[in-house]
Amino acid sequence: MTILYLKYSGTVFHPNEVLKMREKALRHRRFSLCALLLATAAMLAPARADDAQPDAQLQMTQDQADTALRLARAARLAGDVNGAVSLYKALAAARPDDTAIAREYGDALSDAGNFDEAIGVYSKIAPAGKDGVAALLGLERAYLRLGENTRAIGYADQAVALAPNNADALVGRGVALDTLGRHSEAQDCYRAVLTVSPRDVPARNDLALSLALTGQYDQAIEIMTPIARSSDATPRERQNLALIYGLEGNRDAAKALSRMDLGDSDTDANLRFFDMVRPPAK
Repeated sequence: MTILYLKYSGTVFHPNEVLKMREKALRHRRFSLCALLLATAAMLAPARADDAQPDAQLQMTQDQADTALRLARAARLAGDVNGAVSLYKALAAARPDDTAIAREYGDALSDAGNFDEAIGVYSKIAPAGKDGVAALLGLERAYLRLGENTRAIGYADQAVALAPNNADALVGRGVALDTLGRHSEAQDCYRAVLTVSPRDVPARNDLALSLALTGQYDQAIEIMTPIARSSDATPRERQNLALIYGLEGNRDAAKALSRMDLGDSDTDANLRFFDMVRPPAK
């Protein structure tokens, strides 16, 4: 007989008790995401043989996995990377042939800073299959974070070779090229995306930053301003525009943008950073 066991609590749960835990958590408007993750982790364990017939048990297992996947994604969006990793790990064990789950598991591991583990997960699914390009880009990002830029560009090149018109692959390759100082080639990647999708925000954002790195501030500001000033702009986009102004030497504009998302001390720290990295005047 298989029992449901949660390692950290040492408690054994009957499947019906697990369902009640989850339903109770969902009824509260300010529910604990941790409680939901705990309940779902228990749900992922195999059901007891005497609780259901094989067909019903298989259907229950499918429902459990679907619920766990939704919660894993919610945890990741909420910034609970450890909770997301735990759920994805269980899902990957339950669905070893599901490359989409494996790829998302790799992404969650990268979010948590577990780049070596993420590389191991991505490597199992790249480059074959429908998730192969995404896995290659996951490898590129992981190696960039590890400082292995040359290796990262190799995976970005593979992704573009497999999907020459894929926006994510082109932008990923551009980012890798920028880290190697090959800004002109990087800008060609971003512009290739914008030729097809002129409103692609990641491509526009990264093109603006790349232009700023080569001292083309007017073009960078022209591209980045509509993004950073839009009603749905994110703090990252506003602070990217602040960085461009800071590199240009426009401290007033950089300060005003920084203060939209940061306190006084962080704003001052940003300004000092801009002063430190600004290229010397010619």
